[in-house]
Amino acid sequence: MLDAIAIGEVLIDFTPAGLTEGGNEQFECNPGGAPANVAVALSRLGTKTALISKVGQDRFGSLLRDTLLSSGVDVSGISSTNEANTTLAFVHLNNDGDRSFSFYRKPGADTFLCPQDIPLDRIESCRLLHFGSLSMTHEPASSATRAAVIKAKEAGALISFDPNIRFALWETKDAAKESILWGMKYADILKISEEELSFITDLTDIEKGAQELQQQYGIALVVVTLADKGCYYRLTAHDGYVPGLPVKAIDTTGAGDAFLGCLLFKVLEYGISLNQFTQQQMIDMLRFANAGGAFVTTRKGALQSMPTTDEINKMMDSYKQLNNDGWRPGYHFSPSSHWLNDPNGLVYYEGEYHLFYQYHPFSNKWGPMHWGHAISQDLIHWQHEPIALFPDEHGAIFSGCCVVDWNNSSGLFVGSPGLVAIFTHADTYPETGQPRQRQSLAYSSDKGRTWHKYEENPVLSEPDLVDFRDPKVFWHPESKRWVMAIVAGDHVRFYGSENLREWSLTGEFGHREGSHDGVWECPDLFELSIDDTGRTKWVLVISIGDNASCPEGSRTQYFIGEFDGNTFINDNAADHIMWLDYGRDNYAGVTWSDVPEQDGRRVMMGWMSNWKYANETPTGSWRGSMTLPRTLSLTNRDEGVVLTQMPVREIEQLRKRSMSWSEVMINPEIPFSQKMSDNLLEIEADIDISSSDEVHITLKSSEDSETVIGYDPVRQWLYIDRSKSGLTDFHSSFPCHHGASMIPDNGKIKLHIWLDRNAVEVYGNEGLVVLTDQIFPKSSINMISINSRSGQLLLNSLHIHALQSIHDSERKPEQLSRRRDG
Repeated sequence: MLDAIAIGEVLIDFTPAGLTEGGNEQFECNPGGAPANVAVALSRLGTKTALISKVGQDRFGSLLRDTLLSSGVDVSGISSTNEANTTLAFVHLNNDGDRSFSFYRKPGADTFLCPQDIPLDRIESCRLLHFGSLSMTHEPASSATRAAVIKAKEAGALISFDPNIRFALWETKDAAKESILWGMKYADILKISEEELSFITDLTDIEKGAQELQQQYGIALVVVTLADKGCYYRLTAHDGYVPGLPVKAIDTTGAGDAFLGCLLFKVLEYGISLNQFTQQQMIDMLRFANAGGAFVTTRKGALQSMPTTDEINKMMDSYKQLNNDGWRPGYHFSPSSHWLNDPNGLVYYEGEYHLFYQYHPFSNKWGPMHWGHAISQDLIHWQHEPIALFPDEHGAIFSGCCVVDWNNSSGLFVGSPGLVAIFTHADTYPETGQPRQRQSLAYSSDKGRTWHKYEENPVLSEPDLVDFRDPKVFWHPESKRWVMAIVAGDHVRFYGSENLREWSLTGEFGHREGSHDGVWECPDLFELSIDDTGRTKWVLVISIGDNASCPEGSRTQYFIGEFDGNTFINDNAADHIMWLDYGRDNYAGVTWSDVPEQDGRRVMMGWMSNWKYANETPTGSWRGSMTLPRTLSLTNRDEGVVLTQMPVREIEQLRKRSMSWSEVMINPEIPFSQKMSDNLLEIEADIDISSSDEVHITLKSSEDSETVIGYDPVRQWLYIDRSKSGLTDFHSSFPCHHGASMIPDNGKIKLHIWLDRNAVEVYGNEGLVVLTDQIFPKSSINMISINSRSGQLLLNSLHIHALQSIHDSERKPEQLSRRRDG
């Protein structure tokens, strides 16, 4: 019994092979044809496969038979004719390996396939039949193809269909569309390109086009191929994008056929109904198929380039290694691939922390924004989920928030609470092409797994505002309504709503308050207790974008004051500026909504990068990561009420080994040093600096990369120097020495440092001063030293904890502790 039968054209591709000595273009002879390619792809992977076709009684026909036979394909269904020659196609490649065709098929032998040539008994007993549209361009092959498809459908076999449109081979485009639509009536699996989808549906929206075909023709699985970007799939129960693998393509001929052959192989291997496939199974299958398609592009020719399972697995392993290179953070959140920036929609619901984020699934640079998604139960270990929100007719999906609509004030749910996302749609005005930003809704009834956009989007527009984005929404019990804080270039605006759908302006703040070094972005507004006094204050967080004249680049400020339900009132003078983080790499931070009252924490996470160089950091196939989640608190100091922040307590579970020292005397001649075998570290240092000059904690690698965390007692200045931290020349603003004022407490300072493979976070004096910096050491940090420039310092205590990576498959909770006394 055969597993799969393909029916349709088999032909010779003449592929460019350089120039002759005289400068004439040369071509090499490569067997091909889309159905034949699919058959060989399946056979190479171990599937019992046959091809039904017709060739000419010529040497090309013989070559095709022999090649297919040697590739493991049953050729008993390939007949020959003397009425026409074997079809030929001349392939033309551009510099990127993309191809176009010139066909010699007037007529071709494959069009002479007759209904009598079809082995109906074999079709009746196979598991899958694959066909394309090109065997329906002419009779009698069209009738033969249709007879085979109908027989397979009657027998209960899976039907796979690839339109594979080549307009030059059809009399008219209408004739092509008519035959393709006939094929869709029988298809269980449809593989279609983005251009073909637009031709068939007259829609440019991939998701809507796929949905329309699925619903109109009852197709169980629709897969839209997106060239090197990967693919989009749609089942009845779920859909999603799966990114491609980056390769240097030299010939894209047959890439789609390899992709489809690999997908069909996995479908047959699972042996279950298409609608039983889970999201993860579909993602795994399509990753395999993407790898197969990418592999073929690295070789010339199509049919003979089809990969084996080992070749695909090696490519996937190589990509995984690239995707998890030496700078992949061990415990900071990063995307599985491609571009990440601002955290969005941070919400806690039914035991799960949701992290949505700005995501570009087709590049490692900023581009059309989607909402990526991850879920955690402890704020530390994250499970990547399929993309939550995709661009649509209203534009890209910019930043926003999520809330739990506990009482269904929105009217979007039935019988239980649900999640509502409020976000910015970003596009351009059709008349002028100028930027346009409007606010919209999406909602989820299944704990954030699937999202539906509100049919009447957008819900809030301000046509006179160019910058109008990043809504942060919360329920305000005192006024019994929802409050939205949203930025508009140089100020924040406040809106109120009873139902999340209809909003009215209640107030503005900030036109001449705080820093205006850059455009205002990503607001957050929340109330916090001050120490244990029982008093509270409101905190307004505002991120400001990059300004070419400011060396700091993008960063985040905050205000302390009151919120009266309509607007924010600043406690401090208008020119008083407070920074959330004095490092270079903490931006667009926002807090989780709906954290239970019994937890009592306000937890924030930021994007760990800077718009000065965010698109240029040297991380390869992924780019961007988040800061550690931090608990925020307010405390009274001489200068007034200020914000403090420390990483959440849950990170302590990552400690796997600890070393401790106490009462260690250090001077320039006798520094402290400790070799390290772990590159994920947490360092706690309590230092008496009353008798010393500048203190240096130096994190060194074996290749002379070093990051210095220092404190100058004279200036009362905590700083990071990353000018020699490793790879720094990708942008002139990256190598730098920067810091902030920090007053010692009775001649002592406390530093709490988290070192990851790509970053260092420094918390001074219990989080009163924080510095967050990316670093890219040339090799792993393997030495920690502590020294003073002059004088003597006392290391009251030092604890170094080696941390477990959140990517490790097994956790090792046991801690081995050693204590050394100096």
